[in-house]
Amino acid sequence: MAVVESVPITKFARGRRRILDHFCAEHAITPLSTILYTPPADLKPVFDKLIAQRVIRREGQGYYWLDLRVHDAVIAHHRRKRAPVLIVAAVVLALAVMTFFYVG
Repeated sequence: MAVVESVPITKFARGRRRILDHFCAEHAITPLSTILYTPPADLKPVFDKLIAQRVIRREGQGYYWLDLRVHDAVIAHHRRKRAPVLIVAAVVLALAVMTFFYVG
C-alpha cells in the first residue's frame, strides 16, 4: 500500500516544509551537526518565523540546526488550538443533518 503524505496548502506551509526538509536532509538536528545556511529571499520571512519560534536554532554566525522537540511541540500546540473548533463544527453539522432529515 502506498504512503500518502499531506500536501501543505499555504505558501507559508510550503516554505516551512522546504526549509525543514533541507535541514533533515543535511542531518542538522543537533547543536553538534549545524550547517551553514542562508535562506533564499522568498523564504526569508518563513525562516525568520521559524527562528522566532525557536524551531531553527542559531549556533554562531550563519550556522543553524533544527530542534525537532520544539518542532513537535509547535505542531501539538496548533492541534490543541484546532481541536475545539473541529468538535463544535462537527456537532453543528450533525444537528443540521438531523434537522434536515427530521420526519415528524
